[in-house]
Amino acid sequence: MKKLFCLLFASVLMLLPVAFAYQMRADITTKRIPKGTKLNLVMVEPLSTAQMQEGDMFSARLTHDINIDGKTVLPSGSLVRGTVEKYKATGRLSRSALLYLTFDHVVSIQGKQLPIKAAVCSNFEILPDGAISGGGNYWDELKRNAKKSGKIISDTTKWGIKSGDELFSGGRFLVTPFAAIGGTIGGGVYLVGDSVIDLFRKGQDVVIDQGIIFDIILLEPLDVPVS
Repeated sequence: MKKLFCLLFASVLMLLPVAFAYQMRADITTKRIPKGTKLNLVMVEPLSTAQMQEGDMFSARLTHDINIDGKTVLPSGSLVRGTVEKYKATGRLSRSALLYLTFDHVVSIQGKQLPIKAAVCSNFEILPDGAISGGGNYWDELKRNAKKSGKIISDTTKWGIKSGDELFSGGRFLVTPFAAIGGTIGGGVYLVGDSVIDLFRKGQDVVIDQGIIFDIILLEPLDVPVS
């Protein structure tokens, strides 16, 4: 009987911390930051697809207070940490790098690490699957080359008109056709030559500089303890 009593007493003592902890958790007040809220961040350290590994950690800080019901739940400067989920390096055909980031947690006023689910939503070229792109591919380069080629032709034609008028009255009708032909040849050579080079040129890396400011959006609500 005495052994049974001792066993029951020991069990009660073991359960007391659990009950006390539960009571402490029940007394905590939280404020909910709704899904869809944008958090404006500033990058603490740089990231680049030219020199990174999957799983690398990064940090950013809030640039402004997050207030709910008139109370600051996350002050400016709060730390947000994340991980490089994966990335794709640059490739030929001007194929740019892709970077996938995961945001892991934000540190509350009390120093608690609160898990978050968020995605980058501004200041970068973001693809439908959430990847941050270095910007551009071969077809984008072709469009840029065509635009530059058109500008060469336009500028040369304008030069012909201006130069012809300065030579003599009606001189534009003599000079402009030659200028336009020369511009067309020059623009065509540029278009073909640079487009061939772009076949073998690598694309751009994704570079997020230290101090760059961007937005993330909460994909799930975030409950923040305030007491």
